[in-house]
Amino acid sequence: MLGISKEVVVKVPVERLAVGLYVDLELPWNKHPFLFSRFKIRAAADVAAIRELGISEVSVIPARSDVEIPSQAPATPIADNSASLHEAWQEKAQRLKRAQQYRAQRNQIAQKYHERAQLVRSVAADLKARPANAIHHADRIVEGFAADFENSSEFLTNLINLGSGDHGFPNHSVNVTVLSLILAAAEGVRGEELRHVGMGALLHDVGKVEVPSRILINKGPLNKAERSMLRQHPLFGRRLTERSRGTAPQVLEIIERHHELLDGLGYPARLGEDQLSTATRVVTICNIYDNLCNPRNPARAMTPKNALALMYTKYQTKLDKRLVERFIRTMGIYPPGTVVQLNDGKIGMVVAADSRDLLKPELLIYSTDIPKEQALILKLREHDELAIEEVLKPGEYPSRINEYLGAEGRIGYFVEGVG
Repeated sequence: MLGISKEVVVKVPVERLAVGLYVDLELPWNKHPFLFSRFKIRAAADVAAIRELGISEVSVIPARSDVEIPSQAPATPIADNSASLHEAWQEKAQRLKRAQQYRAQRNQIAQKYHERAQLVRSVAADLKARPANAIHHADRIVEGFAADFENSSEFLTNLINLGSGDHGFPNHSVNVTVLSLILAAAEGVRGEELRHVGMGALLHDVGKVEVPSRILINKGPLNKAERSMLRQHPLFGRRLTERSRGTAPQVLEIIERHHELLDGLGYPARLGEDQLSTATRVVTICNIYDNLCNPRNPARAMTPKNALALMYTKYQTKLDKRLVERFIRTMGIYPPGTVVQLNDGKIGMVVAADSRDLLKPELLIYSTDIPKEQALILKLREHDELAIEEVLKPGEYPSRINEYLGAEGRIGYFVEGVG
């Protein structure tokens, strides 16, 4: 599937090209008017434009074509090749402009993500010395997140590529907050209750400021004493946030119980399911999901698709099954971070999932023709001819594609309202 070079390729004179043939122009990206060198001919104007490129024959891949290669040139030649070529160049320019706009928008979204992560870092630093001030800032951060859900009926869940660096408290807290608000909103939670979920998610790991850094940065197995210390962080977090008398009981519960499980095998108190609120269950699910995708040891990171599958199959007695199913439906068949192959052979990574059509996400497209920093972002909703054919697992495609797409880096999430 991945290697077009392994498929049968037939050289066809340009005079015999027809709509429905899958072609490989084998030209540099800036020497033809199409978005990609390999594509399926969609219209007679495409044929006319190719004829004007000054090449005598084109490589055709029959297995990817919708029609047979004509045995001879059509009786009526396609006219006005130069006009078709001009229009094709104009269309390419317009599509490239839109792709640049998408990249600019995504850069702005990434900037907002990092700004909020920095604010979270300052909240954690203030909790010991100025707890009231820290909670006030946390309130403002959560209000900014929650406003998106209050003002919009549909959402775009964006992937933020965080590179290969450390995935510490700020990034993890932002991720769990965004994911928890997505899941809670999907459950119909609104108003003050939604803000409680957001605040609990944002502060769920604040107790780790009391855990020695050598434990937090250790990417290997922890010994018994280290595990015991780390497992106290929910209690440390509650004590820290209790110092600000304005913290709601619902928020304190989330902080203290976000590692408790329905089967009673969680920590720190091994509580049962009747002691775990819906809000706590929501944050627990999102916390586990981000830890699977962004573990302490990046070598153990799971793809978003695999993380969701694992949660569904291996955590059935530990997590609220109905909420897990809701989370999977909300994140979509192709959650951000998923590497996919399209029906025309292109490979891309999902960078945004649109709640209006989860089968048509936005993709960062891999191309040997286009420099990585200029990589195209395609909105599948704008390309009726393109569809996702399969999800690819690590190892099913060359490492150069991973590097180009940034698929091996840490991932973050940010939501935009779209309706």
